[in-house]
Order: sequence, then C-alpha cells, then structure tokens
Amino acid sequence: MRKKIVELKAGKTRGMVEVIFDDQSTLSVDRRLAKKAGLLLYSEVDIRDLDKLIKKDDADRCYEAALNYLEYRPRSEAELKQHLLYKKHFQGESVTNAIVRLKKLNLIDDRAFAENWARDRNAYRPKSRMMIKRELLQKGIDHDIADEATQGIEDPASAYKAGLKKAKLLKQLDYPQFSKRLAAYLARRGYAVDVVNGVTMRLWHETTGEKSEK
Repeated sequence: MRKKIVELKAGKTRGMVEVIFDDQSTLSVDRRLAKKAGLLLYSEVDIRDLDKLIKKDDADRCYEAALNYLEYRPRSEAELKQHLLYKKHFQGESVTNAIVRLKKLNLIDDRAFAENWARDRNAYRPKSRMMIKRELLQKGIDHDIADEATQGIEDPASAYKAGLKKAKLLKQLDYPQFSKRLAAYLARRGYAVDVVNGVTMRLWHETTGEKSEK
C-alpha cells in the first residue's frame, strides 16, 4: 500500500517527526530514519516497507540503548524494561526482543543481580535484611529470589558493622546522647529494636571502655 505524505512536523517526542499522509493517517518516525528513508513532502511511500524499516530501526536502537544503560551498573529486568519503555519510548516488541537477547548473553539475570546487590549492600552500606529485601522488591525482583538472596544477612552482625564508624564519631558524648543518636541511625537502616539496643550497648563499651548506664 502506497501513501502520499502531505505534511511533516516535529513530533511530540524530541528527535521524532510526525508524518501525515493523504488519508489523514499519521506515523511517528525518528528524524534520522526519516532522512535515511527519504521521507519528503508530497513523496509516496510503501507503508509496509516503511513499517518494517521503522521496526528494525527501533529494535536496533533499543538494544543499543539497553547496552548503554547496563554499562554503568547491573540492572534488574524490571529496571531495564521501565527505562526502555517509559524513558526511551521504544516499542514493546523491541524491548522484549532486546531483553531476550541480553538474557542469552547473561547480561540480564535477576538472581545474580539480587545476590550481588545484597552482598554489596551488606559489605559497604549495611542495612537490615528486611530493608535490603525491600529494595530488591522495589527493583522488580521476584519475592522468592529476593528472599533467597538475603538469607545470609545476619542483622546483629550487619548492625554492628553499620554502627561501628558512627559510634567512633559519637564517642565524646555521654551515654544517653550516644545511645539516642546511634539507635536512631541504626533504626533508619531497618534494624529491630532488640538488635539496635544490643549493638548500641556493645559499641558504647568498645568505643569508650565504659559500661552503659542503667
């Protein structure tokens, strides 16, 4: 089917061209692709050929955008999908195909992502198991995978690691102020009250060499 272009105008999305045909149908085309395809005012085009060209171009650019997004750090499948669909505005079919290709290359693996996230969090920015699991769920990780990835996190040890540096900064305070500020710090990281209290007393003793006040 051939149609004549009767109007070309800037699309709603940056870098896109809105093509209006003689039957009043419209098509949004990447500006670069429009030039490559020779889409000129009053020219006639084969819609089927143009549609194939648009889909291939969209798929190629989508895959390239996915690789660029993964270059900075690993991403969950849901993160990548959301980025490609809603920020980059690629077609759903292109996004699905890109994710399939990336999975075959092991560049998208939610289980590995969850394990790495939990391990790095516990090593460098300790939080409670519950809070790290919640972060994974927010990134679209399956509940069972998130649960499995965080099983090795022990909150007492994690809270101690999280509070150690903070305790050294608070060691000049008396126990009530030390306890209040350190407890709040640990609570914000999702640790339970009993864990917070135990770690706070332990760090007070180790940092100051004094017993906690009753």
